[in-house]
Amino acid sequence: MNYWRARCVAHTMPAVFWQNQARCRQYDPDLFFDPRGRAERRAKAVCDRCPVRTECLALALESLAEFGEWGGPNTKERHRLLLAAPAPSDWRRTFQSEALPA
Repeated sequence: MNYWRARCVAHTMPAVFWQNQARCRQYDPDLFFDPRGRAERRAKAVCDRCPVRTECLALALESLAEFGEWGGPNTKERHRLLLAAPAPSDWRRTFQSEALPA
């Protein structure tokens, strides 16, 4: 195998299959990044009925997503979750054992 080809293969990102099931794919992405209250409420309503809400929120918390609605909580709400966490954790396990934040 060619050296450069081997390097390229080693650096490919793994596919995130749950994103294909996300309800937000059916909506304009601007809805989830609009800071106005009405758009935020609409985005939260979409997230509330999403089958992959847990995975989305866990990704946002693990990657420290700075903007937008991810799995329901907005930037300030996610920041509060991160401050309340005693240490970096596996958010998916946390959400499976308790109710998701609104």
